[in-house]
Amino acid sequence: MATSCNTHAYDGKLRAKWFEIRPMLLEKYLPNCLSFDDTLKEIEQWLDKKYFNVKRIGRARRSLRILATHRKSNFDSRNEIDVEELLPILWNQVKNQEDIHDTFYEQFCDITGGSCSQGRSTRLFQFLFLFDLPIEAPKIDEQQEETTKPSTEQENVSETTNENGSVADESKLLEVTNLESSDLSSDKIESIDVLT
Repeated sequence: MATSCNTHAYDGKLRAKWFEIRPMLLEKYLPNCLSFDDTLKEIEQWLDKKYFNVKRIGRARRSLRILATHRKSNFDSRNEIDVEELLPILWNQVKNQEDIHDTFYEQFCDITGGSCSQGRSTRLFQFLFLFDLPIEAPKIDEQQEETTKPSTEQENVSETTNENGSVADESKLLEVTNLESSDLSSDKIESIDVLT
């Protein structure tokens, strides 16, 4: 897609990223979160305690009203992101991390400047990436298979002491020694764990 100055031109990458992590977010994080309505109430209480700048707090309150009263626009149909799923997950991460409160506050206030469905979802979705959330949840079938049936590599792994007296995993030593000289590209070298 050519570069565009139109803020409503989309390349589809946000939608793809959302669908990549959405199942994990809904399974692992959403059950521990407040409902969307309770999240809005808690954010309102948080704003009352923390922020006193009349102009900025007015924008934050407008953002709350927009999210609460224009519910149909909380779903971004272009990227298929539902702010009513995203905001509770995001707020659950933000509320106990004092060092990012001001950044969240700024983003939250800015919803009034881009209150369309895509403006809301994009602003909140990008904020989610400040957190060290695992990118994907392990698949249940693969995880069960790994725990019930050890691989032949795992059966043959023993601990070895290297020249520094540190314990090293023999499978990693084998991985390093099995590399052919043609495999020593910079990409492969960076992926090898250093044994100390």
